[in-house]
Amino acid sequence: MTGSTIDTENAAGNRRPCTLAKDKRTVKVQASNGQPINPCHPARARQLKRKKRAVRVCRHPFTIRLRAEHQTEAMQHLYFEDQTP
Repeated sequence: MTGSTIDTENAAGNRRPCTLAKDKRTVKVQASNGQPINPCHPARARQLKRKKRAVRVCRHPFTIRLRAEHQTEAMQHLYFEDQTP
Protein backbone atom coordinates (compact mmCIF):
# COMPACT_ATOMS: atom_id res chain seq x y z
CA MET A 1 0.00 0.00 0.00
CA THR A 2 1.46 3.31 -1.01
CA GLY A 3 0.76 6.74 0.37
CA SER A 4 -0.93 7.79 3.54
CA THR A 5 -3.95 5.97 4.92
CA ILE A 6 -5.38 9.22 6.26
CA ASP A 7 -8.35 10.41 4.23
CA THR A 8 -7.58 13.88 2.90
CA GLU A 9 -11.10 15.09 3.68
CA ASN A 10 -10.66 14.33 7.37
CA ALA A 11 -7.02 15.37 7.73
CA ALA A 12 -6.40 18.00 10.37
CA GLY A 13 -5.62 20.71 7.83
CA ASN A 14 -8.90 20.23 5.96
CA ARG A 15 -11.30 20.27 8.88
CA ARG A 16 -13.77 23.08 9.00
CA PRO A 17 -14.99 24.43 12.31
CA CYS A 18 -18.52 23.34 13.04
CA THR A 19 -20.79 26.37 13.06
CA LEU A 20 -24.46 26.24 13.77
CA ALA A 21 -26.57 28.18 11.31
CA LYS A 22 -29.22 28.52 14.01
CA ASP A 23 -27.10 31.10 15.85
CA LYS A 24 -26.99 33.35 12.80
CA ARG A 25 -30.68 33.13 11.97
CA THR A 26 -32.03 35.57 14.48
CA VAL A 27 -33.20 39.15 14.23
CA LYS A 28 -32.87 41.43 17.22
CA VAL A 29 -36.13 43.03 18.28
CA GLN A 30 -36.66 46.24 20.21
CA ALA A 31 -39.79 47.49 21.92
CA SER A 32 -41.22 50.81 20.79
CA ASN A 33 -39.19 52.57 23.49
CA GLY A 34 -35.92 51.02 22.26
CA GLN A 35 -35.54 48.38 24.98
CA PRO A 36 -34.28 45.03 23.61
CA ILE A 37 -36.68 42.08 23.82
CA ASN A 38 -36.46 38.47 22.64
CA PRO A 39 -34.94 37.93 19.18
CA CYS A 40 -37.08 36.35 16.48
CA HIS A 41 -36.68 34.35 13.27
CA PRO A 42 -36.04 36.36 10.08
CA ALA A 43 -39.32 35.15 8.55
CA ARG A 44 -41.24 36.58 11.50
CA ALA A 45 -39.37 39.88 11.14
CA ARG A 46 -40.31 40.01 7.44
CA GLN A 47 -43.97 39.44 8.32
CA LEU A 48 -43.91 42.23 10.90
CA LYS A 49 -42.29 44.64 8.43
CA ARG A 50 -44.67 43.69 5.62
CA LYS A 51 -47.68 44.33 7.86
CA LYS A 52 -46.13 47.66 8.95
CA ARG A 53 -45.97 46.52 12.57
CA ALA A 54 -42.20 47.03 12.77
CA VAL A 55 -39.51 49.22 11.23
CA ARG A 56 -35.85 48.46 10.55
CA VAL A 57 -33.51 50.17 12.99
CA CYS A 58 -30.11 48.78 12.07
CA ARG A 59 -28.79 46.71 9.19
CA HIS A 60 -25.78 45.02 10.85
CA PRO A 61 -26.88 43.28 13.07
CA PHE A 62 -30.34 43.38 11.58
CA THR A 63 -32.63 44.94 14.17
CA ILE A 64 -36.29 45.87 14.05
CA ARG A 65 -38.33 48.09 16.36
CA LEU A 66 -41.97 47.30 17.02
CA ARG A 67 -44.41 50.12 16.43
CA ALA A 68 -46.29 51.25 19.53
CA GLU A 69 -49.82 50.50 18.31
CA HIS A 70 -48.95 46.89 17.42
CA GLN A 71 -46.40 46.12 20.12
CA THR A 72 -48.54 44.06 22.50
CA GLU A 73 -49.86 41.77 19.77
CA ALA A 74 -46.40 41.19 18.27
CA MET A 75 -44.86 40.53 21.68
CA GLN A 76 -47.52 37.91 22.39
CA HIS A 77 -46.63 36.11 19.16
CA LEU A 78 -42.92 36.21 20.04
CA TYR A 79 -43.64 34.92 23.54
CA PHE A 80 -45.69 31.99 22.25
CA GLU A 81 -42.96 31.09 19.73
CA ASP A 82 -40.40 30.87 22.54
CA GLN A 83 -42.54 28.47 24.59
CA THR A 84 -42.93 25.88 21.82
CA PRO A 85 -40.41 23.04 22.22
